[in-house]
Amino acid sequence: MHVPPDDAPETPDESSSGLPQPLPQPKSAYELPSRKNTVLRNMVWAIALTMALVVVIAIAFFGVGSTSDRTPLENSELDVAASAERAQDVAGFPVAAPAMGEEWSERSARFADGDTPRWQVDYTSPSDSLVTLTEDSEVSATMLSAALPGTVVEEELTIGGTDCKALSGGEDGAETVGISCEGEDFGLLVHGETDREELAVLAEAALADITG
Repeated sequence: MHVPPDDAPETPDESSSGLPQPLPQPKSAYELPSRKNTVLRNMVWAIALTMALVVVIAIAFFGVGSTSDRTPLENSELDVAASAERAQDVAGFPVAAPAMGEEWSERSARFADGDTPRWQVDYTSPSDSLVTLTEDSEVSATMLSAALPGTVVEEELTIGGTDCKALSGGEDGAETVGISCEGEDFGLLVHGETDREELAVLAEAALADITG
């Protein structure tokens, strides 16, 4: 009986039948996705679609744009006359609280105390525009630049015996108009993205309340 020597080369991966076993093949880059990969991909798509739906609903419900584009809500309990009376105790100028018609809605009223006290009332005008009345001891450059950037004097006029000016200004393509009036101890500015006629109505009522 012939016995192979110890150093004889072995035949790789031979089976019990004596036939060589096939070598393992490398994984193809084009291997079909497994059940596990398919489930994971479906979960990612479902999450992405859910987030997109939430964004669409949020935009539809809340709208888009900066907080500066939003108009304040009307306050049914607002009492401008009472607020003006309290402000008058500390303001160094006569505080205007004009009684406007039913077509005008008062939105907010606030008084800022300090080195430069200031009284401000926001209205919804008959044309559904936001119109602001601001009052100080004078119509300063700071007040004008905040309300009407790049202020331009369009015309000088007189309202209720008080010298006033018709103004225009604005930024980012939004044109705002205003009317400023100055008396001996007060400065009044009304402005908004509306027509001058509505501003003149508010300015006249405010001057009548101050001087009357």
